[in-house]
Amino acid sequence: MSKKTRTRCMLLSLTAALLALASAMAVPAEAKLDCRFVSCPPPACEPGEHTEVPPGQCCPVCVPD
Repeated sequence: MSKKTRTRCMLLSLTAALLALASAMAVPAEAKLDCRFVSCPPPACEPGEHTEVPPGQCCPVCVPD
């Protein structure tokens, strides 16, 4: 293997390693939920509670007023 080919392989390997490191350190974006096909029964809230859909969920829950 010539010196030029070896240098190119090393640069390619270094670039791939840096890209892998950068993607591992990247903060994952929140995936959007697709709640179109979710069927939720309405919760039976007590007096002094109301329904609210928590972040990251599709179905409402009872929370205090």
